[in-house]
Formats: sequence, structure tokens, C-alpha cells
Amino acid sequence: MPRLETFYLRLKTGERGIPGPPQYVINGFPLDFDEVSGSTEPGGVLEATAHPQSFPHSLVLRGPKQGVWDIEGVEITYHVAGREPYSVKLGAVQL
Repeated sequence: MPRLETFYLRLKTGERGIPGPPQYVINGFPLDFDEVSGSTEPGGVLEATAHPQSFPHSLVLRGPKQGVWDIEGVEITYHVAGREPYSVKLGAVQL
């Protein structure tokens, strides 16, 4: 399993947002993003970068503890050790 050096997230929030930046959970450990710009408020665009330097068995975007978060779309770019970066685009989801 290759080491995940960095990942970059670009997320568009729909009608219902959340008040602050989300966390991600890697291998069961919740973490804050290292760099964050933009907003998760309704209609906002969040850009966030994380540098986990880890071998991920699981990687999850953590939703709000209360309420609902409408996500219109997400693009994630992964930088894995020894490989070219690659991106994944995901459609709408409600957390």
C-alpha cells in the first residue's frame, strides 16, 4: 500500500452548509486540514489541503455532528508516494 503524502479537496456546498471547516478521518483518527480557504456556508466553495504522510486504510470526510450538509460536488486530488497525482470527482451527497 503506497503512502498518501498529500491530498487536495475542492468542495461546493449546496443549500445547507455548516459553520466551519470539516475534518477528515484517516485510519479512525480525526484530523484538521493543514490549509483551508473558502467556506462551507450555503453556496460556498471550500479548498483544503492535508499532508497526512500516512498509509490510509480508510479516509473519510467528516460531516456535521448535528444538522445536514448538502454537498453539490467534490474533487479530490491525491499525491501518493512514487506515483503521479490523480483526481477523483464525486457528485452530490447529503451528510
